[in-house]
Amino acid sequence: MAEIRGQCCNVVRLLADYLERQLPAAIQRELEQHLQRCPRCVSQLHTYKSTVSLLRSLKDEELPPELRLTLKAFIDAKCRN
Repeated sequence: MAEIRGQCCNVVRLLADYLERQLPAAIQRELEQHLQRCPRCVSQLHTYKSTVSLLRSLKDEELPPELRLTLKAFIDAKCRN
């Protein structure tokens, strides 16, 4: 599928769905093939995973209320949790 092939910028927009296993099987396979040969995208995947994990580990009282609401909305929208 040309959606991913040779287009690292397309990988970034698929990371949330990939991590949540929300991609169609064909796109997931293609993304995994891309990741096998693209260390830059693997690095991006690890950074994305770490960021989401870190943000989820923060306690509500550790963040200003506006930032907390913004981050929660972002994570909910992107990770479907």
